[in-house]
Amino acid sequence: MTIKRKFPRSSGVLMPLTTLYGPFGIGVMGKEAREFIDFLSDSGFHGWQILPIEHAGMCNSPYRCISTYAGEPMLIDPRMLLDMGLITESELSARTQGMNEAAVDYEVVREKQWEILRLAFSRISDKPYRNFNPFWLDEYALFISARHYFNNEAWFNWSHEGLRSHDLDALNEYRQKLSNDIEFHQFVQWLFDLQWNELRSYATKKGIAVIGDTPIYVSDDSVEVWSRRDLFNGDAEGNFDAIGGVPPDYFSPDGQRWGNPIYNWDLLKKENYKWWIDRLKGSLDRYDVVRLDHFRGFEQYWDIPGDAPTAKTGKWEDGPGIALFNVLEEALGDLSLSIIAEDLGIIDDRVEQLVKDSGFRGMRVLQFGFLGDDTNMPHNYAEETTAYTGTHDNTTLLAWFYELSEEDRKEALFYTGFDGDWTIGGANSPIIKQWIRTLFMTSSSLTVVPIQDMLGYGADTRTNIPGTSSGNWRFRIRKGVLEEIDKDFYIELHRTFQREDPVKSFKPKEKTTPP
Repeated sequence: MTIKRKFPRSSGVLMPLTTLYGPFGIGVMGKEAREFIDFLSDSGFHGWQILPIEHAGMCNSPYRCISTYAGEPMLIDPRMLLDMGLITESELSARTQGMNEAAVDYEVVREKQWEILRLAFSRISDKPYRNFNPFWLDEYALFISARHYFNNEAWFNWSHEGLRSHDLDALNEYRQKLSNDIEFHQFVQWLFDLQWNELRSYATKKGIAVIGDTPIYVSDDSVEVWSRRDLFNGDAEGNFDAIGGVPPDYFSPDGQRWGNPIYNWDLLKKENYKWWIDRLKGSLDRYDVVRLDHFRGFEQYWDIPGDAPTAKTGKWEDGPGIALFNVLEEALGDLSLSIIAEDLGIIDDRVEQLVKDSGFRGMRVLQFGFLGDDTNMPHNYAEETTAYTGTHDNTTLLAWFYELSEEDRKEALFYTGFDGDWTIGGANSPIIKQWIRTLFMTSSSLTVVPIQDMLGYGADTRTNIPGTSSGNWRFRIRKGVLEEIDKDFYIELHRTFQREDPVKSFKPKEKTTPP
C-alpha cells in the first residue's frame, strides 16, 4: 500500500545568519552566506533555518527587535557598498580591523557598521532608495532616528512628552527636524532589502528554502508598541498591564519574564486581526517557511503582572485560538506548508488540538526525549512534526550527552545501539553521527540539525541560555570548518531515509509584493 504523505520528507540546518564566518565581525548577507547555501545543497539538505533578522534591540536578542519589519543593519555586507562605488578599498579594509572571529562583539560591530553606512549615504547621488516605500518604513525611520537623537534611549525615556505619546504635532515636528537622518535609515533598509532579495534568489536557484522565525511578541521598545500602545495595554511612560513569559520549567526554576508586553486581543479581534495579517504576510514575504514562536501562547498565554519581578506570579489567560488562524488563512491562503508551530514547553490537550486544527507542523526535540517526555522520544514522532536534535535555546548535543546522569546516558546509548567511545567530539564524532542518523530515521517529515551539532561542538558554542541577558547570540563558526563535515555521510542519510525527494515539504518561492 502506498502512503500519500501530506508533508514530503525533507531536512534543514539551523544556523543564525550572525553565526557565519567572515571578515566583518558578524555573519553578513554576502559571499559567505552563498557558500553556506552551496554547502547545504551539496550535502543534500533542503532548508536553512535562521533566527529573526530584524533590527535587534535590547541585549542584542533577535526576539526583542526594534521593528517587526526592518532588517538588521549589521547584516548588510559592506562589500556591496564598494561594488556600488560608495566606499573605497581602504575604507572597506578599515571596516574589518579589530573584528573577533570566534564571537560577535556587537558593540564594536554596530559602531563600525553605522560609520561605513553613513559614509556611503553621504556619497550616493541618484537616490534610488526613494522608490523603496513599504508601508512600515516611514514610521520606522522616524522612530529609529528619534531613538538615536535621544542617545539610544528607549522611547518611553525620551525627554519630549509629545513624541513619547506619538502626538501628531510632535511627529510632524521631528520629521522636519530629523529629515536627513530619516532619509539615511530609508537608504539602509533599501540596501538590506536589495541584498536579502539577492540572497533569497540564490538560495531558490540552489533549491534551498529559507526557514525564518517570527516571535509571538514584540519588544516594549519597538516602533510597533510606540505607535500602537492601545494594542498592548501600555501608557506613554512604558508601563504595561501585563508582560509575557513562561512559568517555571526545564530551562528556569523561576520561569522566564521576557519583558514583552501582552497583546490586547479584544482590540485586535475588533480590528479583524489586521495587525497580525500584516505581520505574517511580511514574514511570509521575507521567508519561504516561518517558525511561529511560542505557539502555545495563541491558545493560552502566561500573563505576568507588569510590575512583577519574576514569572512565578503569572497566570494562564486564554488567547485568540483558532479564530486568529482562520482569519489569517482567509487573508493569506493555505498556510499548512508555510508554518512550523513551536509547540514546546508546558503543552496540554487544548494546545495540541490547536496545532491539529491549524494544520501546521509541530516540533519535537530529541534532547527532551530522555528527560521523561515520551512525546519527544524519536519513535513517537509523527509525520506532521519537525524534529530537532536541539533548538537555539538548548545546549549542544555533545554537551547534553555529557550532562546526562549515568543512568539516562546508559538508556540513551542503548536506544541508539551505540557501543563505541561516546566522549569523542568534532565533526566526525561517532555518537553525534549516530544521534543525527536516529533523527533522520524518524517519521517526522522535516528534520533540522543545528550547525553546532553537525560540528560536534560543546557547551561553549551554545547560542542562547534562556533566562539570561548577557553572553548570548555571539557564537560564530570559523572559516574552513564546513570542510570538516562529511558531506557524503549526509548525502547517504538523505538517500537511505528517503529525504532526497525533489518534491520538498516546502517550496522555495520568488519574492512577492510586500504588504
